[in-house]
Amino acid sequence: MEDDVKPSSYWLRAACCILLAYCVAACQKERWEVGKNLRARDVAVAAALGDTGQASSADLAATDIPAIPYPQALRPCCAFGADLKVAVGRVPVPGVEIGNLVGPQDVGPHRYDNGYISLHGTDPRGIIDNENNGLIYTCRGGFIDLAHVRDNADNTLSLTASIARSLETGGTVDVPPQGAAMRVRLRAVSTAGVAKYGRIPLATALAQWVAYQFSIWHEIATFYGYASLAEWPEKISAFSPEDLYSNQIGERLAGGIILSKEVHNDVDYGLSMDAWITRMLERLGAVSLADSRAAMRAVDGAWWDSEKRIPDWTLVTRRQFETDPFLRPWRLEDAHPGTKGAVMPLGRCRDAEPALVLHVVDGFAGALFRDYATVEFDVDDSLVAAGFPLPRPGSRRVNQEDFPFIIQKIRDANAETFGPGADAP
Repeated sequence: MEDDVKPSSYWLRAACCILLAYCVAACQKERWEVGKNLRARDVAVAAALGDTGQASSADLAATDIPAIPYPQALRPCCAFGADLKVAVGRVPVPGVEIGNLVGPQDVGPHRYDNGYISLHGTDPRGIIDNENNGLIYTCRGGFIDLAHVRDNADNTLSLTASIARSLETGGTVDVPPQGAAMRVRLRAVSTAGVAKYGRIPLATALAQWVAYQFSIWHEIATFYGYASLAEWPEKISAFSPEDLYSNQIGERLAGGIILSKEVHNDVDYGLSMDAWITRMLERLGAVSLADSRAAMRAVDGAWWDSEKRIPDWTLVTRRQFETDPFLRPWRLEDAHPGTKGAVMPLGRCRDAEPALVLHVVDGFAGALFRDYATVEFDVDDSLVAAGFPLPRPGSRRVNQEDFPFIIQKIRDANAETFGPGADAP
């Protein structure tokens, strides 16, 4: 029984899992080569975020992008909250707190397919990673999860490479499982269409959409028990307020870097991501660590409960289920009063520009992405045993068209636990 698990046994198993992740991540990773430019121009970042009317039309030949291995390493991300406490079963673990928050000056260098601990012998920024991921509050975009940004950027880059080589032929791209066997089935694009619109713009736009569908699945799967590490349940983070918005930002940054021809190899991609993440945080009005802590404390009792301990999933009391067509960030000024009273906006954000609402693009040049790609998931036994709502009796296969049905079931379960309105700020 869960209550009988001894803390020492739990942490020993967790340590073994982390050590295994280290051993895998520390191995030499496959490297790849593409085009080169290391400056992040503000106008390019703005275009990638949809913050201006400008767009990039730069193109690359298919031979300029090699087979970039899909990310497999574990990049730790964050449960929503600050100074989170931990419990094993019903036993509190004294002296253990997870800070979660960072300031703009704390953000470290990006590494493609980064893990808990990774070694990079050819990176001029150092051989040991120190991405220093966490949550950071922004005046225009609410809380941003930097691990989600980085993961989805890396996924988009790999998918762009795979799709670019398969536009005229179609095919299947398998990716590492997350509570299900996962793949995208591609239908062929006409040679005339590729010539007219450009291989790289087409592949990048489609890859961003596919990566976003995979990111929605991650939220679904974690709600029903999938975890990157079996010892660390992730239901607590499923559909938390910042997740989908952060995912979209990562996909947009990677797309902007690709279209700006700023990718030559894995190291240069990391350097470009460093610059683009910095510019993105500037445009969104990232605040200091102290202000991020104040922002998180302001929504204690409204969006999360500091009295709860990880991995209790009810620690996060409000969840964001809107997946399209627009992603509106949850900011302090949007929050309803919680159990600790009214939520006051940060004075630092008083003169900030309006919230940046992201449009989830679902097509290119009049053609819908769903007509050219289907994202499929063969659901594992573990999710089914946890109550996963299969849309079709007798079949464990679902695709992106089933997401509204599944998410509604999750929304209903969330409302049953937290009451009506728990899906809004």
